[in-house]
Amino acid sequence: MMKTPTTYSLMSEPISLAARLRFDVEQTLQQLYADSSLAERLDDLYLPFAQWVAHHASARNKTLVVGMGGPQGCGKTTFATVVSHILTKGFNLNTVVVSLDDLYYTRAERRHHAEQIHPLFATRGVPGTHDVMLAEMIFERLCHLCRDEVMFVPTFDKSLDDRKPVHKWTEVVGPVDVILFEGWCVGANAAPDGSLSEPLNSLEAQLDVDGHWRHGVNRALAEDYTKLFSRIDIQCWMQPPSFDVVYDWRNKQERMLEAHLHDIHGGILDTLDLQLMSEQELRGFMHYFERITKRMIAEMPKHCDVLFELNEHQRVMSMVLPQSH
Repeated sequence: MMKTPTTYSLMSEPISLAARLRFDVEQTLQQLYADSSLAERLDDLYLPFAQWVAHHASARNKTLVVGMGGPQGCGKTTFATVVSHILTKGFNLNTVVVSLDDLYYTRAERRHHAEQIHPLFATRGVPGTHDVMLAEMIFERLCHLCRDEVMFVPTFDKSLDDRKPVHKWTEVVGPVDVILFEGWCVGANAAPDGSLSEPLNSLEAQLDVDGHWRHGVNRALAEDYTKLFSRIDIQCWMQPPSFDVVYDWRNKQERMLEAHLHDIHGGILDTLDLQLMSEQELRGFMHYFERITKRMIAEMPKHCDVLFELNEHQRVMSMVLPQSH
């Protein structure tokens, strides 16, 4: 979609609205174990973006779907969660966050796909490891929920590497005005088949010698994921300064999860089969994402509707919105 971008200097919203929302933003950051200093971005980042989304949502008679893509660990979940609270409490728009990470197949289902298709599909992350059929049903239901109608959205526990039981899914009450759909490859396009012939890293060179896995990932992206992503009305992208910083961001995320395991699981922690990664294991894990992430870093700034440019410390340095959409 062609657009003439406007780079926002991120002007302040009226202090009354900011003051009313600040406590909720601080509490949200605390619940996410996120950096508390992000509350200082309420006036110059979260509120301006939320106001822009609210303007587009109020002009529609159906649910607005906002896609939020960006490399692992860049802060998508925190950003989307904070904005959802602002839209709900500040603009009276019932807003739901749907994470691509919550739509993974169960561990047993991925093991089955690994046996049937390729062993690398046992590891969550890439296209082909999400339950896209379930995702389609969830979006269809969310977009057509009647007033006071209730549904439940899946949640995934990364520390267990498995989907949570249904009674721990997220409750949503309709109608839904805005869906913030966040995930590392949300909005990605398939690559030309010819670009997949040469391995990109040691994972592909050693465990995908004939390219069967990476072609399978690309085929899933071209087919089922393209259909899912077509539901997106506004595509956002969080742009890192380079791929090199992504490992550090993801490692920070993993160490945060490790530090708060007791808060997350409580007294049953010792009974669980946890799946946390060491720093060395994480480096290997990032090879699964490298090909698609690098392509998105190169291409998404030219094709997204909203561009957030980040520095190496995950700080949003600029927000580029289209003049019209």
